Amino acid sequence: MKQDFCKFHKTLLLIALSFFISSCGRDIPAFDDVNQAVDSLADAASNISEDMYGSCIRATQFFGTPGSATIFSKREPEEKFCDDNYVQISAVMGNANGVLIDYMNTLVLVARGESKKGKAISFDESYQNLGDSLINLKFSSSRNSEPQAVFQPEEVQAGVAIAKFLTNLFTKEMRRSKLKQAILCTDNDIQAYIKGKGAVEGQPEPGGLIAIANKVYVGGLLAEEEISIRTYFSESIALFGDELKKNPLEFMTLEEKYNKAMDLVRDRKQEAQTYTEILRNLASLHASLKEEFAKDGDVPLTGEKFDKYCQDIFKPSETKAVDKGQSQEIKPETMQRVQVIIAKHMKVIKPLLQELN
Repeated sequence: MKQDFCKFHKTLLLIALSFFISSCGRDIPAFDDVNQAVDSLADAASNISEDMYGSCIRATQFFGTPGSATIFSKREPEEKFCDDNYVQISAVMGNANGVLIDYMNTLVLVARGESKKGKAISFDESYQNLGDSLINLKFSSSRNSEPQAVFQPEEVQAGVAIAKFLTNLFTKEMRRSKLKQAILCTDNDIQAYIKGKGAVEGQPEPGGLIAIANKVYVGGLLAEEEISIRTYFSESIALFGDELKKNPLEFMTLEEKYNKAMDLVRDRKQEAQTYTEILRNLASLHASLKEEFAKDGDVPLTGEKFDKYCQDIFKPSETKAVDKGQSQEIKPETMQRVQVIIAKHMKVIKPLLQELN
């Protein structure tokens, strides 16, 4: 899963560069710091994905009455809860992120008009059960919490739609002229998958990958971990207060352990907030590209004509030929405006990447 998250966030940023490359060939200024920035974001994403399980386990280390002879046996059910729930969540989220990873990778290839030379593009069989695995995935921040759905039905539908797009596109030749169609036809699904259905700019996302990070990780796991830390150390002081007063060094040691545990939670929260802000800006970039391509006015964005326009990228085809009727060469002036849009978003994303360092 760590590798998936690394690929995921690296390709998210490379997609921006690919648009530059596709429109300007090699007459493009070098971005010497791009690899370092992408690596930093990939590391942070990997930390967050792994820490969903890690935070759950860390919270168990502060469970039970300090100094009790049965403290370790009482922690066993909590540890089992983490193993039974968050190992599965990690696996399913790996497949869910794999959909977005492959989408971004494919979009890069479409933008460049390339295919993977010397290597066949295969479709992960696990995607065949993607809808069921996402709709059935539930989480609880603690053993006493009621299980809740991780993905909403609309988000599952969006993920399945993106998977269908990938399945169909993998059977066809990739041409740069398909870029406009791909952006226009998949944007609604991309927005729902990342931010949730009905997301409003400036308001908390109701669902999608961003809400999962906020609700499951920050508001769920990290919040429970923080409560466990505060409770454990408060009980320690209450139980051993007299002894700690007699030995200030032991109190200082206890305080140092508390501060270290809390600092880790705060750092993880900050990292997650930066991570979701980057996702938010990348979703905004995709939406802005859709708006730019829509300005051509030759494609209605709703209704029967739009459904027909998008049909060939979602419906499997027996031929590898591209439907030339739906493939349109992108105007040079449009690509120039696309470059301005990407540059604008990258100015916001780059400082966020620096925060992760």
